[in-house]
Amino acid sequence: MELHILLFSISLLLFIIKQFIHGSSSTKPPPGPKGFPIIGSLFELGTKPNQSLAALAKIHGPIMTLKLGSITAIIASSPETAKEILQKREQIFSDRTIPEVITAQPNPQATLAWVPGDHRWRNRRRICSTQMFTTQRLDSLQHLRHKKVEELLLYFRKQSAKGAPIDIGGAAFATTLNLMSNTIFSIDMVDSEFETAQEFKDLVWRIMEDAGKPNLSDYFPLIKWLDVQGVKRHIRPAYERLHEIFDQVIVNRLEARELGASRKDDFLDVLLDQCDEEGSGFNRETIKPLILVSFLYDITVIVTIALLMLLNQD
Repeated sequence: MELHILLFSISLLLFIIKQFIHGSSSTKPPPGPKGFPIIGSLFELGTKPNQSLAALAKIHGPIMTLKLGSITAIIASSPETAKEILQKREQIFSDRTIPEVITAQPNPQATLAWVPGDHRWRNRRRICSTQMFTTQRLDSLQHLRHKKVEELLLYFRKQSAKGAPIDIGGAAFATTLNLMSNTIFSIDMVDSEFETAQEFKDLVWRIMEDAGKPNLSDYFPLIKWLDVQGVKRHIRPAYERLHEIFDQVIVNRLEARELGASRKDDFLDVLLDQCDEEGSGFNRETIKPLILVSFLYDITVIVTIALLMLLNQD
C-alpha cells in the first residue's frame, strides 16, 4: 500500500510541476481528447487500441494529440499524413521512442530496430539487407527448407509408428528454429527428436510476451528506475540466456577459424568479417543483438502467418 501511495504522490507532483512549467506555452498541439489528470487518455485505449484510435480519429481528425501518462503522443491516422511523415519527412521522424523493456537486454544500443537512424544504423541495415534478407540468399537456401520439412515429416511418421502423441506446434517451432540457426550459424540448435526445443521456446515466448505488455515505465519515465511491474526483472534472464547460447556458437566458430576450418559463408561469417574490419563498429558483443533480432523477427513472422491461417479456416 505504501508503494502505491508513493507512486501516486510522485506522479501528482510531476503533473503539477509540468503544468506550472509548460502551462503558459504558446505552442498549440493538434486536437485530441482532454483525458484525466496524471493518467491522460490511457483508459481510452481499451483492450483494442487500434479500434480505439480509429474511433478517436473520427472525432478529432487525422492528426491528434493523445496524453499517455506523462507522455504526449501525436497520432497520424490517414494515408496522407502517414505519407507526409514516412516519406517526405522521414529524417525528422526516423528516431523511435525506445520501450523501457528493450533496455533490459545486453547492449541495447547495438540493436537494429531501436537505435537512432544514423550511419551506424545504416551500416547494420546494409549488412542485414545485403547478406541476410535478399531474394538470392533465400533462393540459395531452398534446399535447406526442403530438408527441414522432410525431417519434420520423418519425425511425424516415427511418432505415429510408435503410437506416441505429437506436439505439432512444438515440432513446427523446432523446425523453424533449426532453419533459422542453419541460415545464421550453419548448425541445428535443436536435436532431431526436438527434445531440446522447449528451452528456446520458453525463452522466445517470455521475450515476446513481456515486450508486448503495457509498461508503466513507458508512460511515466521518471519512475522507470522502480520497474514497478517487474517487467525488466522478468525478461532480463531470457535475454541473457540467449546471449550466452549465441556467445558459445561464436566462440566455437572463432576456434574453428584458428584451426584452419573452411568458411561456412553464412551470416555469422559475414558478421565476424565485419568485426575484423577496423572502424566497422562491430565486435563480438554488438553482433549478438543483430543475431537475436533475426531470430525473433523470423519466428514472429511464422507464428503470425500460422495464426492467420487458423483464423481464416472455415
